[in-house]
Amino acid sequence: MSDRFDELVGEVDDPRERERLRRVHDLLLSVDAPPERSPTPGDAAPPSPASLLPRRRGRALILLAAALAAVSFGAGWLTGTRGGDAEPEAVIAMSGSGATGSIELLPQDAAGNWPMNVLVRGLEPSRDRSDYYELWLTKDGKPVESCGRFTVHPGVTTVGLSVPYGLRNYDGWVVTRAGSDEILLTTA
Repeated sequence: MSDRFDELVGEVDDPRERERLRRVHDLLLSVDAPPERSPTPGDAAPPSPASLLPRRRGRALILLAAALAAVSFGAGWLTGTRGGDAEPEAVIAMSGSGATGSIELLPQDAAGNWPMNVLVRGLEPSRDRSDYYELWLTKDGKPVESCGRFTVHPGVTTVGLSVPYGLRNYDGWVVTRAGSDEILLTTA
């Protein structure tokens, strides 16, 4: 490359600017020329992306497997916590002073038991396991047969219970607290 500085730059009035441009020109001349490119783009073979495909497929398969596992777990959890999705045969409302509840009576099982979901709200939360509530079947409004015991937390508490009794022999349900005969919830 020849020194054509004056031809390339032309006249520059400021001597400091001219000197700066001269230094840049001299630096450019001191550097070797870049390597020649191949004459046609097709002559140079680009790196093969084939080596990346198995890794991408592997990642995709791992993500797909993780997604399927999450969906399976979620579906199992939902169906497992819903008691088999049996539709209630009857929903019996319960009420009391400041509390409400309901009994979802599920279809009788093959052994003759009556499974049920009991939902209560507004009862004082249990302090510990010895502070529980009890659901009773009644005759003439008096508790006669226990349907089960449960503890309560703030908000809505849902409990799954099951009884072997023939329900037509009774006239309702009540809820009492351990150590007390006071009826807190009743169907009557």
